[in-house]
Amino acid sequence: MNGWPVTQYQLKQVKWALALIAIAISAVLVVGNIIAVFVVTQVVVDPQGYTIREGFPFFTSGPDYIKFLKSYPHNPGTKLKFHTVQSGESFWDIARRYNINVDTIIAANPFLTSMQAKEGTEIAVPLETGVLVPCDSFIDALRMKRLLGHKGPILGNYIHSPFRLFSMDDMRLAFFKGAQPYLVSRQLQMLYNIRRNYQHPLTEGLYSSLFGDRVAPYHTKMEFHNGVDIQSRMGAPIYPIREGIVSYTGWLDGYGHAIKIIHPDGYESMYGHCLAIKAKQGDMVARDQVIALVGSTGLSTGPHLHFMMTRHGKVLNPLLFIW
Repeated sequence: MNGWPVTQYQLKQVKWALALIAIAISAVLVVGNIIAVFVVTQVVVDPQGYTIREGFPFFTSGPDYIKFLKSYPHNPGTKLKFHTVQSGESFWDIARRYNINVDTIIAANPFLTSMQAKEGTEIAVPLETGVLVPCDSFIDALRMKRLLGHKGPILGNYIHSPFRLFSMDDMRLAFFKGAQPYLVSRQLQMLYNIRRNYQHPLTEGLYSSLFGDRVAPYHTKMEFHNGVDIQSRMGAPIYPIREGIVSYTGWLDGYGHAIKIIHPDGYESMYGHCLAIKAKQGDMVARDQVIALVGSTGLSTGPHLHFMMTRHGKVLNPLLFIW
């Protein structure tokens, strides 16, 4: 029926055709790989510049890492800029300049060991929020996607071509858009462990003034700024950085309408210049509860949140808790 059954002769002809196709493909691959050895520039990385963390290459040398990125011939999954830290500049300043978050800078520069930006340090800056990861192979990229819990696609040319079997690159790059870093330096890991217990008080806003010495906005003298200012729209909701008990609400001198919350382990957070307070003293508040609205009450130049952290009365840098 319809030419069946197939004869032994026909089967033999099919086998010969398949064998010839396999030989031809193999020949193309072999020739292509041989040509690639002499034509394609191989990505070579100095093994002294990185270590292995949880099976992933992790750069500890800034110069080696930046050299690797600048000479990388493939698509890394996002556009990259290179920025040299200027005097007085912070990572938050750089993040705001390029419209990304600080997590993206940390992930894209694994050699960083401190949140204090050092003048003259050259860093890589992805032009969109996410995690840039060096990979030994595509398997590393797939593993990192699982570890990050990333739902989107893996971006970048992280898979070796079948014509590069004899000249494989030491590393490739993969980019996970919108993700937060899984691996950071051991020094920064301690800060990440603290940060995991806290959340940002605003869902929208930019840092306009950081913790430490600054030129006061009302005069030209230097003063110590005991918190961070986060510029946002008037009436934006403010959330507690962690669950806790409201210890104070009311007018607090230059901070205008303010609210304080006591958290576990002796920490206390303060939210100033509020338009309105949405909780009362003694309330137990949860992370998803709106406690106040962004305003410009007290000594203020515009709508923003003045956020402050203390522990047993000692003023702390809020950027240890929120980034």
